[in-house]
Amino acid sequence: MKKKDKKGNGQSPLKVIRSVAFMMGLAIKHAPTYILVVLTEGIGRGIYHILGVLFIKYLFDSIEAGVDFGKVLIGILLYTLYNALFELFNKYRLEVYNPRVRLVLHEAIQSELYKKARTLDQSCYDDPEFYNDFVWAMNESDNRVVDVMEAMSLFINRVISSITIFTLLALMEWVVTVILVICLVVSYLLKLKMNKLRHEQSVEMNPIHRKLGYISRIFYQPDHAKELRQGDIAETLREQYEETNRIKISTLRKYFLKFMPLTLLNNFINYVMPNVGITGYLIIRYLLDSSLSLGSFGASINACNKLFWTIGDLGNYFTQFSEHSLYLEKVKEFLEYEPKIKGERTVVPEFESLTLNNVSFSYPFAKEGEMILKNVDFKISKGEKIAFVGYNGAGKTTLIKLLMRLYDTTEGEILYNGENIREYSPEHYRKHIGTVFQDYRIFAATLAENVLGGEYTDGDEEKVLAALHAASFDSKLEGLENGIHTHLTREFRNDGEGLSGGEAQKVAIARVFAGDHDIIIMDEPSSALDPIAEYQLNQSILEYTEDKTVIFISHRLSTTRMADRIYMFDSGRIIEEGSHDALMALGGKYAAMFRLQAKKYRSEV
Repeated sequence: MKKKDKKGNGQSPLKVIRSVAFMMGLAIKHAPTYILVVLTEGIGRGIYHILGVLFIKYLFDSIEAGVDFGKVLIGILLYTLYNALFELFNKYRLEVYNPRVRLVLHEAIQSELYKKARTLDQSCYDDPEFYNDFVWAMNESDNRVVDVMEAMSLFINRVISSITIFTLLALMEWVVTVILVICLVVSYLLKLKMNKLRHEQSVEMNPIHRKLGYISRIFYQPDHAKELRQGDIAETLREQYEETNRIKISTLRKYFLKFMPLTLLNNFINYVMPNVGITGYLIIRYLLDSSLSLGSFGASINACNKLFWTIGDLGNYFTQFSEHSLYLEKVKEFLEYEPKIKGERTVVPEFESLTLNNVSFSYPFAKEGEMILKNVDFKISKGEKIAFVGYNGAGKTTLIKLLMRLYDTTEGEILYNGENIREYSPEHYRKHIGTVFQDYRIFAATLAENVLGGEYTDGDEEKVLAALHAASFDSKLEGLENGIHTHLTREFRNDGEGLSGGEAQKVAIARVFAGDHDIIIMDEPSSALDPIAEYQLNQSILEYTEDKTVIFISHRLSTTRMADRIYMFDSGRIIEEGSHDALMALGGKYAAMFRLQAKKYRSEV
C-alpha cells in the first residue's frame, strides 16, 4: 500500500467521490436491489419534507381564510396517509431488509478480503504501516459499505428536500435564505475541520489501541499463561499497560482542547442563530408587514427550520463521506493491491531439479546492506534428501522462504527445472511444495480437516489415515474416541482435544503427507519430540518419502544422517557441504556441532 498522510490531508472531493463510488459498487455487486430500496427511501423522504412545508401553509391559510373544515380534513387525511405508508415502508427497510442485506454484504466483502489476503506478498506483513491498514480494512469494510449506502440514501432525500424548500423559502423570505446559507457554509467548514481532527486522532490512537489490545490478549490467552507465572514479565507488561493508558489519556486531552472551541462555535451557528435570530426576525416581519399571511409566516418558520436542518444535515453527509473516504481508501487500496511476486505461467511441470545461482537476499525493511543470505549456490535433484544445518540466524529458514517464493531473491536466481521460478504463478508453483513450518499451527477444526488443510469428505478417510500413520500418530489416534473426527483445541468446544507439542507437530507433518507434493520441506520437523520418537519419525519419513525430494532444516543433527547431502550455513553463507560421513571426516564446524549433540543420540552414532 502507498504511504498515507498521517493527518488525512489530500481528501479532495474527487478522491472522496471515487472512494464512495468504489464502495457503492461493491454494495451493488453483492446486493443489487439495495440501491433501489435506498433511492426509494431517499425520494420518499424528500417528498415527505416538501409536503410538510406545503401542508403548514395550506392549513394556516385555510384557518385564516375560513375555508370549509371538510376540505381541510381531506388535506389532513391525505397527508397522514402518505406519512403512514412511508413509515411502513421505512419500518420494513430498517427492521427486515437492512439486517438481511448487512449479513449478505458482511459475508461477501469479508470473503473478498480473505481472498485478497491469500494473495498478499509475505513482505506486506513486515511493514507495520501496511499491517495497521490491513487490520483497519478488515474491521471497517462491511460496516462502511452499509454506512455509505445509508448516508447516500439520506443524502439523496436531503438534496431533494433542500432544493425544493430553498426555492419555496427564497420566494417567501430571500433575506432569511441568504443568512441561512452563510451559517451553513461556516458550519460545513467547521465540521470539515473537526472531521480531519477526528481522523488525525484516530490515526494517533490506532497504535495505542493495538498495544493495549496486545497486552490484554497476553493476559487472557492460554498460550501465555505459563510464562506469565514465571519471572517478572507480567509486572513489566502491567506497567507498560499503565504507561500506554497514560499516553492514551494525554492524547485524548490534547484533542479535546482542539475540539472544544470548534464545537462551541459550531453549536452557536447551528442552534442559536436559527432558533433565536431568524425566528425573531420572522416574528417582527409578521407583526409589521400585513401582506405576510399566517400561512406564509408559519410555512416560512417551518421551511426555515427544515432547510437549516436538511442543508446542515447535507453538510454532515459531505463530511461523513469525507470521513468514510479516509477509511474506504484503505479498503480500496487493499482490494486493488497487486502482488509484486507474480508470474505468467500456470502450468508447472513435474519436478526434476532446483538450482540456486549466486543467491543473496535482504528483507525489504532490513537495514541498508544487511544481507541474510550471501552468494548461495547449490543444486537439488529429484529424489534427493537434503539437509540445511547451522546455528540460529544462519539464514536456513529464510532460504526456505525463497524456495517457496514467499520472497524473491535480492540478487541471483532460483531455477526450477532450469527455468527461473519468477516465470511461474506463485500459487501454481507452491502446489508442488509441501512445507512443515517451524511455527506450524493447529486449527480449531477436526483432526481430519487439520490434516487435509481444508474440507473433509468420506472419500478422504484413507488419505487422512495414511498421512497420520506416516507421521507416527497411530498411538495417539487409537486413544481418540471420535478418531479423525475429533475436534482439536478447546477454542469453541469443551470436548475438544488438546495436543502436546510433539503430537501437534506430527499433525502438521501429516498435513504435508496428505498433499501430493514433489518437494517436501521440513523446518525442524522433530523439535518437539524426544530422541526415541524422533528416531521413529525419521524412519517413517524416509519410508514415506522414498521417491520424493525432501529438504530438512534442523538443529538436531541426528536427523541429518539420513540426508544424501548436507549444507552447513554460517552467517548466510554455505561454509561446508557433503554427506554426513564426509563432513565428519572434514572435522569442521559440522563435525564439532554434531559431537556436541552426540551424547543425546549415542544409539545413532
